[in-house]
Amino acid sequence: MDKRRIDRIDENLQAEIIAGDVSYAGIIMNFSEDGLYMVTATANSVVDITPSTMLRLKCKLPDGKALELKCEVKWFQTKTSPHGVSFSMGMEILDPPPEYKSFIEETR
Repeated sequence: MDKRRIDRIDENLQAEIIAGDVSYAGIIMNFSEDGLYMVTATANSVVDITPSTMLRLKCKLPDGKALELKCEVKWFQTKTSPHGVSFSMGMEILDPPPEYKSFIEETR
């Protein structure tokens, strides 16, 4: 059974998460008004990210507008390969700015 309250939009956006003083590049794989799913590029190490961790997320919308979102991690998984560690996570967007809400409305 799907736990989501709102349908997701499947579209990729390049993004960066900032956890403390460390940042990770990645791709938002899907998103909605109040949540998103992101996969990171491979890194050498991972900071301690767990559910309820607060992160900043920076992304560029297709029109080039830059956004910064405050997010709370809801789930987190790591994957180790010979090239390093990558991770994926589901996040809740806390208090989305008007620009983000407009983007969602236009994308639907």
